[in-house]
Amino acid sequence: MNNLSSHNVLIWAQHEIDDLWNSINKSPSDSFSYWISLASFTFAVLGSLSNLMSGIVLLKLSTQLSTFVYLTSLSISDMITCITIMLMLLIQFLLQTRQSTSVTIFLRQVEIILGALAAASRVLSFWISTAVTIDRYILICYPLYGKIFCTLNRAKIVSRTLFIVAFIYSVPLLFEYEVIKMPSVYQMVQFDNESAALNDERLSKNSMLVTKGYTDLAKRRAYRWAYLFFNAIFVYTLPTLIIIFSNLQLISALKRRRSRAKNIRRRHHLNHSGKITRQSNRFHHSKYSITIMVIAMVLALLLCRSPTIVLWILWSFELTIKTFFDSSSSSFVRRFHNIANLIAIINAATNFIPFCVFGQLFRDECLTIYCCRKPTSEQLVKQAKFIHEQKHRHVKKTAKIKATFNERRTINIETDYLHTISSVNSDSVSGASPPSNDQVIQLVC
Repeated sequence: MNNLSSHNVLIWAQHEIDDLWNSINKSPSDSFSYWISLASFTFAVLGSLSNLMSGIVLLKLSTQLSTFVYLTSLSISDMITCITIMLMLLIQFLLQTRQSTSVTIFLRQVEIILGALAAASRVLSFWISTAVTIDRYILICYPLYGKIFCTLNRAKIVSRTLFIVAFIYSVPLLFEYEVIKMPSVYQMVQFDNESAALNDERLSKNSMLVTKGYTDLAKRRAYRWAYLFFNAIFVYTLPTLIIIFSNLQLISALKRRRSRAKNIRRRHHLNHSGKITRQSNRFHHSKYSITIMVIAMVLALLLCRSPTIVLWILWSFELTIKTFFDSSSSSFVRRFHNIANLIAIINAATNFIPFCVFGQLFRDECLTIYCCRKPTSEQLVKQAKFIHEQKHRHVKKTAKIKATFNERRTINIETDYLHTISSVNSDSVSGASPPSNDQVIQLVC
């Protein structure tokens, strides 16, 4: 009788189990987190599409200028960020529902991988923005060096190197978290009735609580300090200083060019010279609109990443980590964390806006690709010029290869001849009989 009474007391109703599950998996600020997650998912979807469309346009423009090579890489990086965040939000939504233990473990493992990829892609976007800023700084402030260092091949090599470094950066992040299985209410309750125990064994497979926690690697102080040092120097401090310095130099250079262009306009009042001036102004406008586009895009990225930098500083010290999990202040800090992530997602999703507003070449190419507009005469001239330069470069490279091959062949023939002459001289010095006429004829042949 006592066993039966204890069994009746320990059996939980279905609505009580659901309330317990919801209380564990949902935060106190559920409505706020819900709207932030919905906004993040919406911008992640829009960002994936916008970056894909921008990448197609920039990929076509990347054959003209090294800056567009970096911007293409930036669109790819932002698209990876949006896709990974979109998938992470879908996984978090699925984890809110009652899933089996095996499915939950799989979703947690995928969530860890996507989190590492999202963190690496954000860092990659910051590095590519730094690279494109340096590229414009050299092209505008030092145009002679720009012809040497800011080439298409160098830009492709730098972009690929940054992608490889970002992938290496993400590898330790994959081992920071591990899947933890915690016993649920069903497994903590012991039943005396055998039928109830069998029912509990079947039910516990679908009721085990699965979460993620820090691994031993993440808990080691040496790893945390190494990670802190690398992020402080190479992820935030050095790129931020380079971006600020280069943008200030670019802005001052553009101001000087603009004042110089005004002085040139004042000197020319004739109609013929005015036509020439309008043509040169159109050329300089299309050239320097790219610089204004890069400045606006990079400054927007730096502004939107500032809350993330603040969060990274908070997560770097034990005192602030304890404050994050403190019940009295966790609500405010968690909301700030959600807002900072949302701002970063919005920035990754709206990079096409500076391209459309300030980029004349980008707008023209967009109209040509997506609106089926016929290319203008300027675009046709640029395409013809690019094709001519490619052919000239190929012919020059082929001629250089042939010249190198002929030079090596000549050197080999001269070397063989010198070896033959030296062997003949050594034979005559050693006292050997001089070669007969037949031997000389054979040697010459």
